[in-house]
Amino acid sequence: MRRWSVLVGVAAIVTGSCVVAPRTKDVPGKGLRRAFWIPFFGVPSGRLGQAGVRLLAKRHGAFSAMAKELDLRPEDDLLDIGCGPAGLLTEQASHVHFVAGLDLSDISLAMARQRLADRIAAGTAEVVKGDAMALPWEDGRFSVVSSMNCVKFVPEPLQAVREMYRVLRPGGRVLLTVDHKAHPHQDESGKVDAWGQWWCSDADARRLMEGAGFIDVSVSVLPVVTKEHVFRGTKPADVG
Repeated sequence: MRRWSVLVGVAAIVTGSCVVAPRTKDVPGKGLRRAFWIPFFGVPSGRLGQAGVRLLAKRHGAFSAMAKELDLRPEDDLLDIGCGPAGLLTEQASHVHFVAGLDLSDISLAMARQRLADRIAAGTAEVVKGDAMALPWEDGRFSVVSSMNCVKFVPEPLQAVREMYRVLRPGGRVLLTVDHKAHPHQDESGKVDAWGQWWCSDADARRLMEGAGFIDVSVSVLPVVTKEHVFRGTKPADVG
C-alpha cells in the first residue's frame, strides 16, 4: 500500500510536468510550481487532482492524530473545511452525532460522498461544495470545526477563520493545520509562496485566530512525519 502511494505521487509529478509545462513555457518557475501544486493538492482537478486525492485519502496517521487533538465526542456536530475525500470524517468521526464536509474540488467531493453514502442517507452527514470564506450554514450550527491544510490556500484567511467562528456555537472549538512548519521569519509572514500557499508565523497565526474572536489560542505540532502545525482556539461560552 505504501509503495502504491509513492508510485502515485511520482506519477503525478511526472504527469504534472507534462501537462503543465507546455502551457506555461514562458512563465517563471514560480508560476509553474503554482500551476502544478494548486490542482494537485490545493483544489484538486484533472489528472493531477485524481492522483492528489488518492494520496490525501491515505493520510491515516494524520487523521488519527488530528482526531486525538480534536477530542471528538458522541454529542459533537463536526464540520471539516477542505474535507478532501473525507478521510477524517470516515475514519475518525463515525461515533460523532453529525458530520459535515465542505470542499471546492469536485473530485474530492465525489469521493467524500461515496465514502459517507450510508451516513448521508441516514441524515447524519452532508457533503457540500462551497467557499470557506462564505460557509453555507447558520450561526452556531457546529460544536467543532476542523480544517486540515485548507486555510493556506484561501485568498482571505482571516475571513475564512471568521466564518469558522460564526458557525461554531458558544464554547465550540476549532483546530486548523498547515502541512509545513510556520515560517520562522516574521518578514516572510503573510506572503504567498511560489506554490500558491500563505506563509504565517506562529505569532501571526495566533493574532489571526484572536482577530476572529477566538480565545485560549495555542499552537503546537501534530505528531506526524510532516510535523504539521496545529492552531486551536475556543469560541467564548458567553457570546450571544
